[in-house]
Amino acid sequence: MKKILSIILCLILIGSVSVTAFCASDEITVTADYQIYIGSDGELAAVADYLNKYIDKVCGFTLKVNTDSEMPDKAIAISVDESAKAGYTVTSDSENIFITGASLRNATDGVCGFLSKYGGVHYYTAYTIETGDSIKIPVNESYSYTPYFENTDTDWYSPCDVDYSLFNGISGSVYRKVPSKLGGGAEYISSFCHTFTSQFCNADKYFEEYPECFASVAGIRSKKELCLSNPKTLEIVTDEVFALLEEKHDPSAELQIISLTQADNLVFCTCPDCLLKYLKYQSISGMMIEFANTISNRVQEAGYDNVAIDTFAYMYTRSAPKNIVPDDGVIVRLCSLECCFSHPLNDKTCSANVNFGDDLRDWSKICDRLYVWDYTTNYCNFIGIFPDFDVLQKNMQFFSENNVKGVYEEGNYYATECDTEFNELRSYLIAKLMQNPYCDLEAERAAFLDAYYGEGGKYIGEFVDIISESASTEHMSIYSSMIDTCNLSCLQVKKCDDLWKKAEAAASGEELDHVKNSELAWRYWKYQNNESEYRNIFKRADTRAEFDNELAEKPLETYRECSDTKAFFLGIFQKLRFILEDIAYPILVLITIL
Repeated sequence: MKKILSIILCLILIGSVSVTAFCASDEITVTADYQIYIGSDGELAAVADYLNKYIDKVCGFTLKVNTDSEMPDKAIAISVDESAKAGYTVTSDSENIFITGASLRNATDGVCGFLSKYGGVHYYTAYTIETGDSIKIPVNESYSYTPYFENTDTDWYSPCDVDYSLFNGISGSVYRKVPSKLGGGAEYISSFCHTFTSQFCNADKYFEEYPECFASVAGIRSKKELCLSNPKTLEIVTDEVFALLEEKHDPSAELQIISLTQADNLVFCTCPDCLLKYLKYQSISGMMIEFANTISNRVQEAGYDNVAIDTFAYMYTRSAPKNIVPDDGVIVRLCSLECCFSHPLNDKTCSANVNFGDDLRDWSKICDRLYVWDYTTNYCNFIGIFPDFDVLQKNMQFFSENNVKGVYEEGNYYATECDTEFNELRSYLIAKLMQNPYCDLEAERAAFLDAYYGEGGKYIGEFVDIISESASTEHMSIYSSMIDTCNLSCLQVKKCDDLWKKAEAAASGEELDHVKNSELAWRYWKYQNNESEYRNIFKRADTRAEFDNELAEKPLETYRECSDTKAFFLGIFQKLRFILEDIAYPILVLITIL
C-alpha cells in the first residue's frame, strides 16, 4: 500500500513540475542574468543604455551590454534593419527578445514601445510617470508598429520633455532635442514658420535696395510680404537656402526641413505678374507652390536627398491650386486657423468647417507630403475651458484617412506661465492620437485621469463629458469668449460644481493640487458667465475680488494672447479670404489684362 501511495505522490509531483514548466514556457520574465545584445553595431550603444536605464527603474537591476559577434542565450537583442518599413517590431522565441527598428530612431521607439507594453512604463506628464515591477513578454510574441505620420509635434508643456516624447511617439524636434545618438527627429534647420521677409529676403536688409522683391499692394511696395513672381526674389531666397544648407545640413539625419512660409498677416502681392499667376493657378497658393517647387528642385539636384522644402496653405493660400502640384520634395502645411473646434473638421453640417474639409481633400489629391497645422487652445482665454475633447480623435482620423503625412498640434505655448485648464490631459491625448489615431482613447483618458488626479479623476472625467457635449451644440473658435464656449443650464452648472467638490474630497497630496489647479478653469468660466457663486448680484463684487486675489497669488502671468475685440475683427478679416478668392482676384486680373 505504501508503495502505491509513493508512486501516486511521485506522479503528482511530476505533474506539478510539468504544469509549472508549461506555465513558465508561456512567458519570458526579464531577469538579472539577461544581456542586452547589440553585436558590433556601436551606433546602438546609447539605445542599449537607454533600455538599461528603464530596466533599472522597473526591475531594480541593469543588464550587461554584449557586443560579441554571437548572440548569447537569454538576450534582449536590439538591431536596425534599414530595408524594413518605417517603424519597429518586437518579437520573442522561447527565451530571447528581439527589438528591430527600420532606423536608429525607430530602434529607440521600439525600446520605448517594449518598455511601455511589457514593462508598464507610461509618461502621463513629464513628471507623472508610472512603471511596472517586472518586464514580462509572451513566448513567440510578434508585435509591430508602423507610424501613421512621418512627422508629429506639439508645443504643449510636457511634450517638450525628451523622455515624454519618446514614450508617447512624438517624432518632431522643434520643441525638444532628441539626441542624435538616439536617432534624433524630424528637424527644421530654418525657423519653424513665417520665414518670408524675416529669415529669407529680410525686409530690413533688402527692401531699400530691391523694393521690387516685396509685395505690391495697391501699387505701393510693402515690407510685410514678398513678391514671389520677381526673379530677384527667387535668386535671393535660393542663395540663402543654400547658405543655410552649407551651415546646418546633416546627411545622416532622416529628415531636415527648410520652411519657406508667408508672413503672419493678410498682405499678398497684387503686381500684374503675380495676378496672372493667381489666374493661371486659380488660387494664390499656386504662386507659392511654383516658388517652393523651383527651390526644391535645385536642392534635390544638388544632392540634398534628406531635405524637404516646407510651405503654407494658410489664410489666403489655404485653397489648393489648379494646374500645378507640389513636387515630392515639397511639404505643404495646411492650417485650420479659421475653423470650429467643437465640431469635427470633416463635419459637413458645420458651416465653419465645410471649406476646410474641402481644402484638405483637395490638397490630399495633389500633395504627397501634406501636413496639418492644427489648433488646440483658446488664444483669448488660456485660463478658461476649451472643450474640444470630443473632436480630437475624429480630426486625427480625418487626417490619417486623407493622406496627411505630418501633424503639428499648436497648444498653449504660454503653459509655463498659465498652467490651468486641462493642459496635461489634452497634450497626453493628442500625443497618443498622433501615435495611433485609432487607439482606445477612452482607456487612455481613464488611465491619465487616474494617474494625474487620483481618486478624483473619475469625477473630472464626468465633468469633461458634460462640457464637451454642451460645446457640440455651438460653434467654438480658438478666439471664443467664455460666453460662447459652453451653453450650460443651471442644473448642469450645479452638477459640475458637485463633481468638482467630489473630486477635491476624493483626491489627496499632489493629485489634489492638480484637481484644484484644473478647477480654476471652471471657476473662470463661471466668473465670466455670472454663474453659481457669481450669480448673486449683491455678492458678485466680493466673490469676483476673491477670485482675482487667488489668481494673483498663482504663477499665472499670461492669460491671453489677444483680446476678444481683436479676435472679433480678425475673424472678419479671415472671412474676407473667401470673398477675395471667389470674386476679387478674377476681376483684378481681368482689369490688369485689359
